Amino acid sequence: MTKIISSALFLVFIRMASAQEPSDQSVLGKQVYMTVCFACHQPTGLGLPPVFPPIASSEYVVGSPERLAAMILKGNAGPMTVDGKLYNNVMPGQEAMLTDDKIAAVMTYVRSNFNNKAPAVDASVVAAARKKFEERKTPWTEAELKAWKE
Repeated sequence: MTKIISSALFLVFIRMASAQEPSDQSVLGKQVYMTVCFACHQPTGLGLPPVFPPIASSEYVVGSPERLAAMILKGNAGPMTVDGKLYNNVMPGQEAMLTDDKIAAVMTYVRSNFNNKAPAVDASVVAAARKKFEERKTPWTEAELKAWKE
């Protein structure tokens, strides 16, 4: 009997450990953030001034979902002023690394954490931005992001 219970527990453990992606968007969003984004933006979302800007209380995070998707897909470069502080670094684009579902999940996660209060984002928003900007080969600049029109 003990062997049967041990075997059953082992199978449950293996099944849990081998699950590839959580189905819950908030869990997936946090997982993506803690894998891809946190090294620069930190677990708190406060960034590392003056190198990496905060995403906490950020106009870029709570503003246009298309703009945020475009930033994640293509990255941004050059001087940017965030929360009154100058940052001059590069955020690499993630279009080759992350799926639309993962980008939407991380967008939803950051838009509802770090003192941000904005609605969830559907993967269709990311897919549309990916298609709209597929020919773009360069990261976004602050001037382009500030002038964003949907």
